Amino acid sequence: MIRPYVHINSRFHKIQSFVNHLFLDVIFRAPYIGQDIFDISLVLPKYAPLINEVNHEYLLNPIKECYSICKTLSKENLKALKRGVHQNNKIRLLCNGDLAPIEYSDIDIISSPLSTQIKIFFDKLYDEAVNKAVFYHEYGKVDDYYKSLVGKSRTCRCCGINKVLIKFHSKRSALDHYFPRNYFPFTSINTNNLLPICDTCNSKYKLGENTIYEIIKRNSRIISKTRKRTFYPFSKINPYPKIDVEITLNKALSEDMIPNDMNINLVSIGYEEQVQSWDRLFGIKENYLAECCSEEMYMYYEEQYVADLNFGKTHNEYIEALERNRVGDMNFLKAAFLNGINNYV
Repeated sequence: MIRPYVHINSRFHKIQSFVNHLFLDVIFRAPYIGQDIFDISLVLPKYAPLINEVNHEYLLNPIKECYSICKTLSKENLKALKRGVHQNNKIRLLCNGDLAPIEYSDIDIISSPLSTQIKIFFDKLYDEAVNKAVFYHEYGKVDDYYKSLVGKSRTCRCCGINKVLIKFHSKRSALDHYFPRNYFPFTSINTNNLLPICDTCNSKYKLGENTIYEIIKRNSRIISKTRKRTFYPFSKINPYPKIDVEITLNKALSEDMIPNDMNINLVSIGYEEQVQSWDRLFGIKENYLAECCSEEMYMYYEEQYVADLNFGKTHNEYIEALERNRVGDMNFLKAAFLNGINNYV
């Protein structure tokens, strides 16, 4: 990632406490609770309205099914499920490769019906329930959380070249589930897993790509699944890892450049695996090469860079000016592009 988001104080974070209580204190303790069928009295009174006052198909029905199934599970399976709740929500440690997550495929082995009902619950929680009055009166609206997090910063933190909608727009861009809902249970409402992201990164490249496993398929069958470290979207590392983009040209610059006329390298010492995951998830190299071959980049070269050189500014002085604000206006990519032109022999 070009740069991380900074955590904000928000009531929206607290929905995760509701989720943790429901699964850790009730559903996954079902065999040790006297009641055979789930009853709303089993949850803390402050959480009861969240379940009762939305369509029962969203939360109550899958909760009842989960509770009933868990009544029959072994102590070892319930322990594994509880561990999954804890570990799946430690997003930073998962990104660093320090913990092993539980996936829906793992829950399928324990109980396929349970896996199905958990997925229904978390999908409906995010897609439907949090948009209902009983939730947003208590925790605020998803849109308000998004706008507070994005503020006035228009640049997508994932690719660094496309734009997201900011707090002054009446609409918002996507909140991507960094760890996709299709793979990872228990995280659909975790704010450490909700990332404002541009349409290109979200809907054209990442889609449902597994964040921490590189999966290779052949004829729809998985032939390899390799664990990979990835950047944490809310990292507090200071200074944040700098990613250098290196562009080299295979021919002299012209208006008809195509991506095959250039080579690209992404360099971040000590973070090579994270950079590879970043490229895999968001198609970074392809996006950067396409941008460098765009009409707008060629016009930028002719109208600004060449003009400044003609007025006496050196190449190094121009690059130094871009580097002073490297994350703004694609300056890191412009610098790489101009260095590629300047170094072409």
